[in-house]
Amino acid sequence: MTAAIFGLWRNWAIAVGLLTVLVFLSPLIPLQWLPPVNVLFYFALQVVRRYLTSRSVPTCGRFLQEVSVVMLITALFVIGLYFMGKRADLHELTGQPYDASVPVLAILVTAPVTCIVTGLYLLNPREPRICENCHVDYGNVVESGFIGSLYRREWRYQTRLLFGLSALLTIVDWAYYLTYYVNVNLNRADLFFFLWMPMAMYVLSLLFLGMRYYSLWTYYCKNDEGHFVENPGTTTLRYLVLSDDRILLDSTHNWQQFSNGSMIKFIDTPVVVKIPYTKHVSDMEAAQHFRSRTGISDAEIRLAYDSPDNVTFQNIFHYLAFLPDPDEVVDSRVHGEWFTLGHLRQLINQKIVSCDLTAEIRRILTVAMAWKTYDENGKRLYGIKHYRPTFRLRDLQKWQVDYNDRRWLDVARLNQDSPFFKLRRMWRKVTSVFV
Repeated sequence: MTAAIFGLWRNWAIAVGLLTVLVFLSPLIPLQWLPPVNVLFYFALQVVRRYLTSRSVPTCGRFLQEVSVVMLITALFVIGLYFMGKRADLHELTGQPYDASVPVLAILVTAPVTCIVTGLYLLNPREPRICENCHVDYGNVVESGFIGSLYRREWRYQTRLLFGLSALLTIVDWAYYLTYYVNVNLNRADLFFFLWMPMAMYVLSLLFLGMRYYSLWTYYCKNDEGHFVENPGTTTLRYLVLSDDRILLDSTHNWQQFSNGSMIKFIDTPVVVKIPYTKHVSDMEAAQHFRSRTGISDAEIRLAYDSPDNVTFQNIFHYLAFLPDPDEVVDSRVHGEWFTLGHLRQLINQKIVSCDLTAEIRRILTVAMAWKTYDENGKRLYGIKHYRPTFRLRDLQKWQVDYNDRRWLDVARLNQDSPFFKLRRMWRKVTSVFV
Protein backbone atom coordinates (compact mmCIF):
# COMPACT_ATOMS: atom_id res chain seq x y z
CA MET A 1 0.00 0.00 0.00
CA THR A 2 2.83 2.42 0.79
CA ALA A 3 4.47 1.75 -2.58
CA ALA A 4 1.11 2.01 -4.35
CA ILE A 5 0.11 5.34 -2.80
CA PHE A 6 3.42 7.17 -3.12
CA GLY A 7 3.95 5.63 -6.55
CA LEU A 8 1.06 7.79 -7.77
CA TRP A 9 2.93 10.92 -6.64
CA ARG A 10 6.12 9.65 -8.31
CA ASN A 11 4.30 9.10 -11.62
CA TRP A 12 3.01 12.67 -11.58
CA ALA A 13 6.45 14.06 -10.68
CA ILE A 14 8.16 12.21 -13.55
CA ALA A 15 5.55 12.68 -16.29
CA VAL A 16 4.57 16.30 -15.68
CA GLY A 17 8.18 17.10 -14.79
CA LEU A 18 9.32 16.07 -18.27
CA LEU A 19 6.61 18.25 -19.82
CA THR A 20 7.88 21.17 -17.75
CA VAL A 21 11.48 20.49 -18.82
CA LEU A 22 10.33 20.68 -22.45
CA VAL A 23 8.85 24.12 -21.78
CA PHE A 24 12.19 25.36 -20.43
CA LEU A 25 14.30 23.77 -23.15
CA SER A 26 12.30 25.09 -26.10
CA PRO A 27 13.72 28.67 -26.16
CA LEU A 28 17.26 27.39 -25.57
CA ILE A 29 17.71 24.80 -28.31
CA PRO A 30 17.26 25.03 -32.11
CA LEU A 31 13.83 24.19 -33.44
CA GLN A 32 15.04 21.13 -35.35
CA TRP A 33 16.31 19.53 -32.13
CA LEU A 34 13.05 19.86 -30.24
CA PRO A 35 11.23 16.88 -31.88
CA PRO A 36 14.11 14.46 -31.12
CA VAL A 37 14.03 15.64 -27.50
CA ASN A 38 10.28 14.95 -27.40
CA VAL A 39 10.81 11.47 -28.78
CA LEU A 40 13.67 10.88 -26.34
CA PHE A 41 11.42 11.84 -23.44
CA TYR A 42 8.70 9.56 -24.84
CA PHE A 43 11.03 6.56 -24.76
CA ALA A 44 12.25 7.59 -21.31
CA LEU A 45 8.66 7.41 -20.05
CA GLN A 46 8.23 4.02 -21.71
CA VAL A 47 11.38 2.69 -20.05
CA VAL A 48 10.18 3.95 -16.65
CA ARG A 49 6.75 2.43 -17.22
CA ARG A 50 8.21 -0.90 -18.34
CA TYR A 51 10.49 -1.02 -15.29
CA LEU A 52 7.69 -0.19 -12.85
CA THR A 53 5.24 -2.68 -14.32
CA SER A 54 7.83 -5.47 -14.13
CA ARG A 55 7.98 -5.31 -10.33
CA SER A 56 6.04 -7.56 -7.98
CA VAL A 57 4.11 -4.63 -6.50
CA PRO A 58 1.53 -3.36 -9.03
CA THR A 59 2.15 0.15 -10.32
CA CYS A 60 -0.30 2.14 -12.43
CA GLY A 61 1.37 3.20 -15.68
CA ARG A 62 -1.76 4.65 -17.24
CA PHE A 63 -0.88 8.26 -16.45
CA LEU A 64 2.66 7.80 -17.81
CA GLN A 65 1.22 6.40 -21.03
CA GLU A 66 -1.18 9.32 -21.27
CA VAL A 67 1.63 11.90 -21.04
CA SER A 68 3.62 9.85 -23.57
CA VAL A 69 0.86 10.49 -26.11
CA VAL A 70 1.19 14.22 -25.41
CA MET A 71 4.94 13.98 -26.12
CA LEU A 72 4.40 12.35 -29.51
CA ILE A 73 1.67 14.73 -30.66
CA THR A 74 3.75 17.71 -29.56
CA ALA A 75 6.69 16.38 -31.59
CA LEU A 76 4.47 16.17 -34.69
CA PHE A 77 3.32 19.76 -34.23
CA VAL A 78 6.89 21.01 -33.87
CA ILE A 79 7.96 19.11 -36.99
CA GLY A 80 5.19 20.81 -38.93
CA LEU A 81 6.22 24.17 -37.49
CA TYR A 82 9.83 23.56 -38.56
CA PHE A 83 8.94 22.90 -42.19
CA MET A 84 6.52 25.84 -42.32
CA GLY A 85 9.27 28.10 -40.91
CA LYS A 86 11.23 27.69 -44.15
CA ARG A 87 8.63 29.74 -46.02
CA ALA A 88 9.67 33.35 -46.47
CA ASP A 89 6.17 34.80 -46.27
CA LEU A 90 5.09 33.03 -43.08
CA HIS A 91 3.48 35.12 -40.32
CA GLU A 92 2.41 34.27 -36.80
CA LEU A 93 -1.19 34.52 -35.64
CA THR A 94 -0.36 37.98 -34.26
CA GLY A 95 0.65 39.11 -37.76
CA GLN A 96 4.37 39.28 -36.96
CA PRO A 97 6.88 37.75 -39.41
CA TYR A 98 8.07 34.30 -38.45
CA ASP A 99 11.18 32.32 -39.32
CA ALA A 100 13.21 29.49 -37.80
CA SER A 101 15.27 31.91 -35.67
CA VAL A 102 12.27 33.00 -33.59
CA PRO A 103 12.30 31.39 -30.10
CA VAL A 104 9.96 28.43 -29.84
CA LEU A 105 7.40 28.69 -27.03
CA ALA A 106 6.57 25.07 -26.34
CA ILE A 107 3.90 25.89 -23.76
CA LEU A 108 1.69 27.27 -26.57
CA VAL A 109 1.68 23.76 -28.05
CA THR A 110 1.99 21.41 -25.05
CA ALA A 111 -0.75 23.13 -23.01
CA PRO A 112 -3.57 22.81 -25.60
CA VAL A 113 -2.38 19.35 -26.70
CA THR A 114 -2.38 18.19 -23.07
CA CYS A 115 -5.83 19.67 -22.57
CA ILE A 116 -7.24 17.85 -25.60
CA VAL A 117 -5.54 14.51 -24.89
CA THR A 118 -6.57 14.41 -21.21
CA GLY A 119 -10.11 15.40 -22.15
CA LEU A 120 -10.34 12.55 -24.66
CA TYR A 121 -8.97 10.09 -22.10
CA LEU A 122 -11.60 11.20 -19.59
CA LEU A 123 -14.40 10.83 -22.14
CA ASN A 124 -13.27 7.38 -23.34
CA PRO A 125 -15.16 4.73 -21.32
CA ARG A 126 -12.90 1.91 -22.50
CA GLU A 127 -9.78 1.04 -20.56
CA PRO A 128 -6.56 1.16 -22.62
CA ARG A 129 -4.37 -1.81 -23.46
CA ILE A 130 -2.00 -1.08 -20.60
CA CYS A 131 -4.82 -1.63 -18.09
CA GLU A 132 -5.78 -4.98 -19.64
CA ASN A 133 -2.15 -6.10 -19.42
CA CYS A 134 -2.10 -5.05 -15.78
CA HIS A 135 -5.19 -7.18 -15.10
CA VAL A 136 -3.46 -10.17 -16.63
CA ASP A 137 -0.18 -9.61 -14.78
CA TYR A 138 -1.54 -8.83 -11.32
CA GLY A 139 -5.00 -10.34 -11.46
CA ASN A 140 -7.41 -9.87 -8.59
CA VAL A 141 -5.41 -7.27 -6.68
CA VAL A 142 -5.89 -4.82 -9.57
CA GLU A 143 -9.07 -6.11 -11.21
CA SER A 144 -11.31 -6.12 -8.14
CA GLY A 145 -9.05 -5.36 -5.16
CA PHE A 146 -8.56 -2.18 -3.18
CA ILE A 147 -5.35 -1.21 -4.97
CA GLY A 148 -7.10 -1.45 -8.33
CA SER A 149 -9.96 0.79 -7.20
CA LEU A 150 -7.39 3.23 -5.76
CA TYR A 151 -5.51 3.37 -9.07
CA ARG A 152 -8.67 3.90 -11.13
CA ARG A 153 -9.89 6.68 -8.83
CA GLU A 154 -6.54 8.47 -8.61
CA TRP A 155 -5.85 8.18 -12.35
CA ARG A 156 -9.09 10.02 -13.01
CA TYR A 157 -8.25 12.58 -10.32
CA GLN A 158 -4.75 13.24 -11.71
CA THR A 159 -6.07 13.41 -15.27
CA ARG A 160 -8.72 15.94 -14.26
CA LEU A 161 -6.08 17.98 -12.43
CA LEU A 162 -3.77 17.95 -15.46
CA PHE A 163 -6.71 18.85 -17.70
CA GLY A 164 -7.58 21.82 -15.49
CA LEU A 165 -4.00 23.08 -15.26
CA SER A 166 -3.39 22.74 -19.00
CA ALA A 167 -6.70 24.46 -19.79
CA LEU A 168 -5.77 27.36 -17.50
CA LEU A 169 -2.30 27.66 -19.06
CA THR A 170 -3.81 27.51 -22.55
CA ILE A 171 -6.22 30.36 -21.86
CA VAL A 172 -3.74 32.61 -20.01
CA ASP A 173 -0.70 32.06 -22.24
CA TRP A 174 -2.57 32.31 -25.52
CA ALA A 175 -4.34 35.46 -24.32
CA TYR A 176 -0.97 37.02 -23.44
CA TYR A 177 0.58 35.82 -26.70
CA LEU A 178 -2.17 37.29 -28.88
CA THR A 179 -2.23 40.56 -26.93
CA TYR A 180 1.27 41.52 -25.79
CA TYR A 181 3.93 39.15 -27.17
CA VAL A 182 6.56 40.49 -29.58
CA ASN A 183 8.77 37.82 -31.14
CA VAL A 184 11.97 39.88 -31.13
CA ASN A 185 13.20 38.63 -27.75
CA LEU A 186 11.91 37.32 -24.45
CA ASN A 187 11.37 40.03 -21.85
CA ARG A 188 10.53 39.54 -18.19
CA ALA A 189 6.81 39.32 -18.80
CA ASP A 190 7.35 36.72 -21.53
CA LEU A 191 9.55 34.65 -19.23
CA PHE A 192 6.95 34.83 -16.48
CA PHE A 193 3.99 33.68 -18.58
CA PHE A 194 5.77 31.16 -20.81
CA LEU A 195 8.37 29.69 -18.43
CA TRP A 196 8.03 30.57 -14.76
CA MET A 197 4.26 30.25 -14.47
CA PRO A 198 4.23 26.62 -15.76
CA MET A 199 7.13 25.82 -13.43
CA ALA A 200 5.32 27.37 -10.46
CA MET A 201 2.15 25.43 -11.23
CA TYR A 202 4.18 22.21 -11.46
CA VAL A 203 5.86 22.83 -8.09
CA LEU A 204 2.54 23.70 -6.44
CA SER A 205 0.96 20.57 -7.89
CA LEU A 206 3.79 18.48 -6.39
CA LEU A 207 3.15 20.00 -2.98
CA PHE A 208 -0.61 19.59 -3.28
CA LEU A 209 -0.47 15.96 -4.40
CA GLY A 210 2.24 15.24 -1.84
CA MET A 211 -0.10 16.35 0.94
CA ARG A 212 -2.96 14.40 -0.60
CA TYR A 213 -1.04 11.13 -0.79
CA TYR A 214 0.54 11.61 2.60
CA SER A 215 -2.99 11.92 4.01
CA LEU A 216 -4.04 8.74 2.18
CA TRP A 217 -0.97 6.93 3.51
CA THR A 218 -1.73 8.12 7.05
CA TYR A 219 -5.31 6.89 6.77
CA TYR A 220 -4.60 3.49 5.24
CA CYS A 221 -1.09 2.53 6.32
CA LYS A 222 0.28 4.44 9.29
CA ASN A 223 -1.75 2.70 11.99
CA ASP A 224 -2.52 -0.64 10.36
CA GLU A 225 -1.11 -1.45 6.95
CA GLY A 226 -3.06 -4.67 6.70
CA HIS A 227 -6.53 -3.56 7.69
CA PHE A 228 -7.69 -3.08 4.09
CA VAL A 229 -7.42 -6.84 3.47
CA GLU A 230 -10.83 -8.34 4.22
CA ASN A 231 -9.88 -12.02 3.88
CA PRO A 232 -6.09 -12.33 4.01
CA GLY A 233 -4.63 -15.50 2.58
CA THR A 234 -7.70 -16.65 0.63
CA THR A 235 -7.98 -18.46 -2.69
CA THR A 236 -11.37 -18.32 -4.39
CA LEU A 237 -12.58 -20.94 -6.86
CA ARG A 238 -15.39 -19.66 -9.05
CA TYR A 239 -17.32 -22.07 -11.29
CA LEU A 240 -19.49 -20.97 -14.20
CA VAL A 241 -22.03 -23.78 -14.44
CA LEU A 242 -23.07 -24.39 -18.06
CA SER A 243 -25.41 -26.83 -19.74
CA ASP A 244 -26.17 -26.79 -23.44
CA ASP A 245 -26.67 -23.08 -24.26
CA ARG A 246 -27.53 -21.81 -20.78
CA ILE A 247 -25.72 -20.70 -17.64
CA LEU A 248 -26.83 -21.21 -14.03
CA LEU A 249 -27.16 -18.00 -12.02
CA ASP A 250 -28.24 -17.24 -8.47
CA SER A 251 -29.60 -14.05 -6.93
CA THR A 252 -30.57 -15.21 -3.44
CA HIS A 253 -27.22 -14.89 -1.63
CA ASN A 254 -25.58 -11.88 -3.27
CA TRP A 255 -26.50 -8.64 -1.57
CA GLN A 256 -24.47 -5.45 -1.37
CA GLN A 257 -25.11 -2.75 1.20
CA PHE A 258 -24.37 0.87 0.36
CA SER A 259 -23.50 3.76 2.68
CA ASN A 260 -27.06 5.10 2.58
CA GLY A 261 -28.37 1.83 4.00
CA SER A 262 -29.91 0.50 0.77
CA MET A 263 -29.45 -3.13 -0.23
CA ILE A 264 -29.12 -4.20 -3.85
CA LYS A 265 -29.28 -7.80 -5.01
CA PHE A 266 -26.63 -8.86 -7.54
CA ILE A 267 -26.74 -11.92 -9.76
CA ASP A 268 -23.74 -14.23 -9.65
CA THR A 269 -22.71 -17.82 -10.13
CA PRO A 270 -24.04 -20.06 -7.33
CA VAL A 271 -20.82 -22.08 -6.96
CA VAL A 272 -18.05 -20.20 -5.19
CA VAL A 273 -15.53 -22.00 -2.96
CA LYS A 274 -12.99 -20.31 -0.68
CA ILE A 275 -9.91 -22.18 0.52
CA PRO A 276 -6.63 -21.15 2.23
CA TYR A 277 -4.28 -19.27 -0.07
CA THR A 278 -2.42 -21.35 -2.64
CA LYS A 279 -0.70 -20.44 -5.89
CA HIS A 280 -1.73 -23.61 -7.70
CA VAL A 281 -4.87 -25.76 -7.74
CA SER A 282 -4.76 -29.05 -9.65
CA ASP A 283 -7.60 -30.19 -11.90
CA MET A 284 -8.37 -33.01 -9.49
CA GLU A 285 -8.61 -30.65 -6.53
CA ALA A 286 -10.87 -28.31 -8.50
CA ALA A 287 -13.19 -31.19 -9.37
CA GLN A 288 -13.26 -32.36 -5.74
CA HIS A 289 -14.15 -28.89 -4.46
CA PHE A 290 -16.96 -28.62 -7.01
CA ARG A 291 -18.31 -32.04 -6.09
CA SER A 292 -18.17 -31.25 -2.36
CA ARG A 293 -19.95 -27.94 -2.86
CA THR A 294 -22.69 -29.10 -5.26
CA GLY A 295 -23.01 -32.84 -4.86
CA ILE A 296 -22.72 -33.24 -8.66
CA SER A 297 -20.10 -35.81 -9.64
CA ASP A 298 -20.27 -36.06 -13.45
CA ALA A 299 -19.51 -32.43 -14.36
CA GLU A 300 -16.55 -31.68 -16.62
CA ILE A 301 -14.40 -29.07 -14.89
CA ARG A 302 -12.05 -26.97 -16.97
CA LEU A 303 -9.88 -24.02 -15.92
CA ALA A 304 -10.70 -20.92 -17.93
CA TYR A 305 -8.10 -18.52 -16.49
CA ASP A 306 -6.67 -17.39 -13.17
CA SER A 307 -6.40 -14.00 -11.46
CA PRO A 308 -3.12 -14.05 -9.51
CA ASP A 309 -2.50 -11.90 -6.46
CA ASN A 310 0.98 -11.93 -4.98
CA VAL A 311 0.37 -8.78 -2.95
CA THR A 312 -2.71 -9.30 -0.77
CA PHE A 313 -2.82 -13.09 -1.39
CA GLN A 314 -6.44 -13.23 -2.51
CA ASN A 315 -6.18 -14.89 -5.90
CA ILE A 316 -9.06 -16.33 -7.93
CA PHE A 317 -9.29 -19.35 -10.23
CA HIS A 318 -12.09 -19.18 -12.79
CA TYR A 319 -13.50 -22.54 -13.95
CA LEU A 320 -16.07 -23.72 -16.46
CA ALA A 321 -18.29 -26.56 -15.22
CA PHE A 322 -20.19 -28.38 -17.97
CA LEU A 323 -23.24 -30.45 -16.96
CA PRO A 324 -24.63 -33.08 -19.33
CA ASP A 325 -28.18 -32.44 -18.08
CA PRO A 326 -29.52 -29.18 -16.58
CA ASP A 327 -31.96 -31.15 -14.39
CA GLU A 328 -29.01 -32.37 -12.29
CA VAL A 329 -29.15 -29.20 -10.20
CA VAL A 330 -32.67 -30.07 -9.00
CA ASP A 331 -31.45 -32.61 -6.46
CA SER A 332 -28.09 -30.91 -5.82
CA ARG A 333 -26.96 -28.53 -3.08
CA VAL A 334 -27.04 -25.47 -5.36
CA HIS A 335 -29.97 -23.40 -6.45
CA GLY A 336 -30.46 -20.97 -9.28
CA GLU A 337 -32.09 -20.30 -12.60
CA TRP A 338 -30.90 -21.07 -16.11
CA PHE A 339 -30.29 -18.06 -18.34
CA THR A 340 -29.37 -17.73 -22.00
CA LEU A 341 -26.47 -15.54 -23.09
CA GLY A 342 -28.90 -12.92 -24.40
CA HIS A 343 -30.64 -12.69 -21.02
CA LEU A 344 -27.26 -12.47 -19.28
CA ARG A 345 -26.20 -9.58 -21.51
CA GLN A 346 -29.38 -7.71 -20.64
CA LEU A 347 -28.69 -8.21 -16.93
CA ILE A 348 -25.11 -6.95 -17.38
CA ASN A 349 -26.37 -3.84 -19.19
CA GLN A 350 -28.77 -3.24 -16.30
CA LYS A 351 -25.75 -3.41 -13.91
CA ILE A 352 -27.32 -6.01 -11.62
CA VAL A 353 -24.66 -8.66 -12.26
CA SER A 354 -21.72 -8.97 -9.86
CA CYS A 355 -18.41 -7.40 -10.90
CA ASP A 356 -16.66 -10.79 -10.88
CA LEU A 357 -19.20 -12.42 -13.18
CA THR A 358 -19.23 -9.42 -15.51
CA ALA A 359 -15.43 -9.54 -15.80
CA GLU A 360 -15.51 -13.30 -16.45
CA ILE A 361 -18.08 -13.09 -19.22
CA ARG A 362 -16.33 -10.20 -20.91
CA ARG A 363 -12.93 -11.90 -20.71
CA ILE A 364 -14.21 -15.19 -22.11
CA LEU A 365 -16.26 -13.49 -24.82
CA THR A 366 -13.41 -11.18 -25.86
CA VAL A 367 -10.78 -13.92 -26.09
CA ALA A 368 -13.10 -16.44 -27.76
CA MET A 369 -14.28 -14.01 -30.43
CA ALA A 370 -10.71 -12.90 -31.17
CA TRP A 371 -9.64 -16.55 -31.43
CA LYS A 372 -12.53 -17.37 -33.78
CA THR A 373 -12.15 -14.31 -36.00
CA TYR A 374 -8.40 -13.67 -36.36
CA ASP A 375 -5.07 -15.45 -36.28
CA GLU A 376 -2.33 -14.65 -33.77
CA ASN A 377 -1.11 -11.76 -35.93
CA GLY A 378 -4.53 -10.13 -36.07
CA LYS A 379 -5.31 -11.08 -39.67
CA ARG A 380 -8.84 -12.15 -40.58
CA LEU A 381 -9.60 -15.84 -40.87
CA TYR A 382 -12.55 -15.00 -43.12
CA GLY A 383 -12.61 -12.92 -46.28
CA ILE A 384 -15.53 -10.74 -45.15
CA LYS A 385 -14.53 -7.46 -43.52
CA HIS A 386 -15.89 -6.91 -39.98
CA TYR A 387 -17.43 -10.38 -40.01
CA ARG A 388 -18.26 -11.61 -36.51
CA PRO A 389 -18.75 -15.36 -36.01
CA THR A 390 -21.49 -16.68 -33.79
CA PHE A 391 -20.72 -17.14 -30.10
CA ARG A 392 -22.71 -19.85 -28.29
CA LEU A 393 -22.26 -21.07 -24.76
CA ARG A 394 -22.56 -24.70 -25.80
CA ASP A 395 -19.47 -24.33 -28.01
CA LEU A 396 -17.20 -23.50 -25.07
CA GLN A 397 -16.89 -27.17 -24.22
CA LYS A 398 -15.50 -27.99 -27.69
CA TRP A 399 -13.04 -25.11 -27.95
CA GLN A 400 -9.44 -25.33 -26.78
CA VAL A 401 -8.76 -21.69 -26.01
CA ASP A 402 -6.25 -20.33 -23.50
CA TYR A 403 -8.09 -17.42 -21.87
CA ASN A 404 -4.88 -16.60 -19.98
CA ASP A 405 -3.07 -15.84 -23.24
CA ARG A 406 -2.53 -12.07 -23.47
CA ARG A 407 -2.04 -12.26 -27.23
CA TRP A 408 -5.76 -12.72 -27.83
CA LEU A 409 -6.56 -9.65 -25.75
CA ASP A 410 -4.12 -7.71 -27.93
CA VAL A 411 -5.68 -9.14 -31.09
CA ALA A 412 -9.13 -8.14 -29.89
CA ARG A 413 -7.95 -4.52 -29.65
CA LEU A 414 -5.67 -4.41 -32.71
CA ASN A 415 -6.65 -6.51 -35.72
CA GLN A 416 -7.15 -6.24 -39.46
CA ASP A 417 -10.54 -4.63 -38.95
CA SER A 418 -9.07 -1.88 -36.74
CA PRO A 419 -8.32 1.58 -38.19
CA PHE A 420 -4.67 2.02 -39.30
CA PHE A 421 -3.96 -1.63 -38.46
CA LYS A 422 -0.61 -1.91 -40.28
CA LEU A 423 0.64 1.46 -39.09
CA ARG A 424 -0.28 0.79 -35.45
CA ARG A 425 1.19 -2.72 -35.58
CA MET A 426 4.44 -1.37 -37.04
CA TRP A 427 4.62 1.32 -34.34
CA ARG A 428 4.04 -1.28 -31.63
CA LYS A 429 6.91 -3.38 -33.02
CA VAL A 430 9.22 -0.37 -33.16
CA THR A 431 8.48 0.73 -29.61
CA SER A 432 8.78 -2.81 -28.29
CA VAL A 433 12.37 -2.95 -29.57
CA PHE A 434 13.41 0.10 -27.57
CA VAL A 435 11.37 -0.45 -24.42
